[in-house]
Amino acid sequence: VNRNRQRSPRPLVLGVGNSMKGDDGVGPYVAARLGLAGSAPCGGAAAARSLISLDCGTTPENYTSVVRQLRPRTLLIVDAAEMGLEPGECRIIAPERVGGLGLSTHSMPLSLFMNYVQDLAGQVVLIGVQPRGMAVGGLMSPEVTAAGEMLAELIARGLWKTIVRLA
Repeated sequence: VNRNRQRSPRPLVLGVGNSMKGDDGVGPYVAARLGLAGSAPCGGAAAARSLISLDCGTTPENYTSVVRQLRPRTLLIVDAAEMGLEPGECRIIAPERVGGLGLSTHSMPLSLFMNYVQDLAGQVVLIGVQPRGMAVGGLMSPEVTAAGEMLAELIARGLWKTIVRLA
């Protein structure tokens, strides 16, 4: 890896989760709202052209080559996270807190993935969305769907830093 190579100013958004498990699909939902792989944005978020978003499903580790290739200044990971909050509430989760939270089912623990890509991106930020339910075959709850819309808009406008950090 050429560590001196310039980082991409375009943020990379990885939506993580299982769309077949209700609110666990919020990460992929946000990625789709932002427009897959930087295509024309959904929902009128014109600023989304300046970012790249990918639906990683439950295997974000399969996308490390994309992170390595793009070397983004900012890597945002969006996932459902059991944080003890009201359904649909969003928080930025500090890396040291990731291991202790109930995150959606992944092949590799998200803390391990974040640690691995830390050297490939300028900053790695996990944005958690509190789920209502994650039953197999369930639909996303209205609260989490609304949170996904709001989150996609904040990210598209470059305002993700306004999200409160998990205490």
